Amino acid sequence: MAIYHLRLKVHSRDLGRAARPGGATCRSVVAAAAYRSGERLYDARQGKWFEFDKPDVIHTEIMSPVNQEVAPWVFDRQELWNRVEASEKRVDAQLAREVEITLPRELTKEQQVELVGRFVRDQFVSKGMVADVAIHRPLAADGLDQPHAHILLTLRRLDASSPTGFAATKERDWNEREDIARAVAEARKRFNDTGLPADHAALEAAEARRNVHVWRREWAAYANQALADAGSEARIDHRTLERQGIFRVAEISLGIARHIEKAYDYLKERITQWVAIKKRADLYEEVEHYKQRDPVKLTDFVLQLADMAEGFAASFRKPSQDIPEVPLDR
Repeated sequence: MAIYHLRLKVHSRDLGRAARPGGATCRSVVAAAAYRSGERLYDARQGKWFEFDKPDVIHTEIMSPVNQEVAPWVFDRQELWNRVEASEKRVDAQLAREVEITLPRELTKEQQVELVGRFVRDQFVSKGMVADVAIHRPLAADGLDQPHAHILLTLRRLDASSPTGFAATKERDWNEREDIARAVAEARKRFNDTGLPADHAALEAAEARRNVHVWRREWAAYANQALADAGSEARIDHRTLERQGIFRVAEISLGIARHIEKAYDYLKERITQWVAIKKRADLYEEVEHYKQRDPVKLTDFVLQLADMAEGFAASFRKPSQDIPEVPLDR
């Protein structure tokens, strides 16, 4: 069945933790683009190539604003994100916004690509953002496809007069319009002061105008329209279970659990191999000890073990003579 999932996050250079010895000293949006597209990309800032094994990538596309002339480099994934890196000077700079959405299984690959393209074009590209789209189709925990899309969005407008090709300042309205952010802050303060139901309703109305809630609401509308056009009765809903009038505990995402399960199976196999090797090494060491004490006796013992093993195996290869045959017609 179709499920609703839309998550927003911002990619920044900040690791969020202390750098490990020999490890990365900062995050890279070039690396993020390489992972999502399944392409091998060179990060000029760090002087490193990034390549990931991603056989589940079924579609990639770079979409640019249609209401302005766009340079060819915009459609070169490696140059695009290296220019984004070059346009940011801070060590903890924000580099890109990512929108991750789950696609309805009820749609074909072509219908999924068309749905994502329409949503990205109307909600992001039309506002001036460049969007790097990658659609993945790995297997889910139930063994079926888990189609989803990663959408990397630029945070600055294109500017042909700039050395990097991007504007000198970020487009703050793509985070939140100033008037909406101010209205939300005022409504929250009023509700915190009064606790009145009317002020709570006013806060929710102000929150509904924020970009995150607009995009969540719009994705549900776009996906449901695509499902209806495809003749499917499945629908998704961006609202909470409580808002939908459904009273049950929300299910957790099994994405991390699935990776943990794979890691456990791998570790179990490797540990089993290690134990077998360790036991065999201990046995060899013990045999060598006995060999040095009495080689002749050890040889006789090994031969006896071989005869016993052969006899034991032979007993399973021929029928026993002690058990009388029973006629089939009795």
